[in-house]
Amino acid sequence: MKITIRSFARFREIFGEARTIETTGDAKPKNVLYSLCEDEGCTELLFVPDGTLHPHITVMLNGKRLSARETEETTLTAGDVLVIYPPVSGG
Repeated sequence: MKITIRSFARFREIFGEARTIETTGDAKPKNVLYSLCEDEGCTELLFVPDGTLHPHITVMLNGKRLSARETEETTLTAGDVLVIYPPVSGG
C-alpha cells in the first residue's frame, strides 16, 4: 500500500517536501519513520537512543496529532498521510 510522508522546516531539507512510499499492510507510523531515517542516515533527529520517538517531534496522521505511543500502535492504511514537524524554536 502507498502512504505519503510530508515534512516541514528542517525536516524538509532532509526528507523533501513530500514523498510517497510503499509499505506493508501492518505498517506503523514509528516503523515507517524509522526506516525513512535509516535510509537518510539521520535517526538521531527523530529518535532518542533507546529507539523511541523524540518527545519534541510532532507527528500527525491524516490531520490528527499522534502521541509517541500512538505512533507505535496505530496501523497505517492505504492513502494515509503522515506529517512530521521538527521541534518549535526561535523567538
